[in-house]
Amino acid sequence: MALAVHLSPTTWPPAEKSQAEHQEQTVFPQKVRSVEGRSALVTATLAPIAIRAGIEALKQGGTAADAASTIALTQVTTALGSYISYAGILQLIYYDSHTRKLYSLDAGWNSYRAETDPKTIPANDTGPQGRKTLVPGFMAGVEAMHKRFGRLPFASLFQPAIWYAENGIAISPLLANYFASREKDFARTPEGRNFLHQAGDHVPKAGDRFVQADLAQTLRAVSKHGAAYMYTGKWGRDFVEAVRREGGQASMEDMRSYRPLWDEPRSTTFAENSVFAPPGSKILSVLDLVTEKQLDRAQPYFKDWTVFRDLSNLLQSAERAPDPPRHSAAVVVVDRWGNVAALVHTINAVTWGATGIVVGGIPIPDPAALQQWRLAAIQPGDRLPNDMAPVIVMRGAKPVMAVASVGASVLAETTRILLGTLGNRLDLQTVLEAPPLLYNFQPQKAGVQFIPETAYDPDFLRNLEAAGIRTEKKSRIEVLTIKGTAVVGAINPETGSWRTVETPALFGLADAY
Repeated sequence: MALAVHLSPTTWPPAEKSQAEHQEQTVFPQKVRSVEGRSALVTATLAPIAIRAGIEALKQGGTAADAASTIALTQVTTALGSYISYAGILQLIYYDSHTRKLYSLDAGWNSYRAETDPKTIPANDTGPQGRKTLVPGFMAGVEAMHKRFGRLPFASLFQPAIWYAENGIAISPLLANYFASREKDFARTPEGRNFLHQAGDHVPKAGDRFVQADLAQTLRAVSKHGAAYMYTGKWGRDFVEAVRREGGQASMEDMRSYRPLWDEPRSTTFAENSVFAPPGSKILSVLDLVTEKQLDRAQPYFKDWTVFRDLSNLLQSAERAPDPPRHSAAVVVVDRWGNVAALVHTINAVTWGATGIVVGGIPIPDPAALQQWRLAAIQPGDRLPNDMAPVIVMRGAKPVMAVASVGASVLAETTRILLGTLGNRLDLQTVLEAPPLLYNFQPQKAGVQFIPETAYDPDFLRNLEAAGIRTEKKSRIEVLTIKGTAVVGAINPETGSWRTVETPALFGLADAY
């Protein structure tokens, strides 16, 4: 255990802090860049400040678990709790170099014991907003990960998030658009209005500084008292009261009984490698089908229309669900000891959710409003299954790749990356910049393959049409709403170092040393 750790941005080199804050205003990397580290690698979605915080944790003796926790905590503050939340959930796959074993951590949603009719949970803006909430797992998951694999003091992991909560985040154009779309929902409650006006008495706009004083107090309490503060402490009690006031069925027993679940990840053999994923993940069965159809021995899907056809049909069949998965942030970390973390965290909802409920500076999302069918399939109070699918690839006894995917087409994104790198043996940059595979979630257009409008040449499309495959072109903006994206760390076979690639095609950024 380190005796003195200072992860606060006040200790960062000023130029690096300034650069991270400047980059926070944009969504995509500005150019292609290969990032390689002999000692450590960090890559994550949409979070230059959080990545800088993660690198600082590694440099001060932290493990991959410490850095991944620091990044995830900081991501939520810099995103203002919009698409990720301290009242959200997380999934982790972790390789521990000491035991040479892999571990899976499920910190997903728990349902409420008293919610016995989930099919009637409203799916729109009307109805009791409290019924749309669930017991969150994010903070319990962070604490469980740290207790098992961390080295730094738990409180130190919160320092960057607390600093930016207290000192403010400059509103980016993306966040300004989010606020404009959610003004009505926040305006519904006094707490929501207080949250909305943390940059002034107006809807936050680009360039405003958004200070989260209430959130900073909550994070300080968690850093001091542990995750229990959010389950059996004041925050947990306030959460139950707010949800019940809004018609929900939360109870303190629901909060007290929450536990993150450790399990052994499942695996399959793919292209002479072992791929490990959380229990219940569909990615392993999809890879088995890819192997069965010998697509790993064929041309890449973006070069051969028959492979595109077969792979798209395979994915469309595997991903049958009433609603698309909505996962929000991804993190991959490798530390100096060879520990590897692949983490995904999310709110399973559109930005902030529509509840208007805010507890201790944390907006409460509405994941139950989109997952009634899943809730109906479990017993009240049980853990809600999730389809997050971070993976770690082993070659023999050594990890060689970690992938964490987010977005709507999560399964397709993970599959195409593993197929391209391991099966087709393509360079990582080529794979990441290839056209995304898009899942069609529209029942009224069943059988139609969505494609980016400029991705394929006319002959490619004519061959698909002649084979009876209907396609529909999607604009760049439409693609952004339905694609998956991923962050990837992989062994460079020439140097033995871990590397990744930043590309304007994906909103993932990286750092290494």
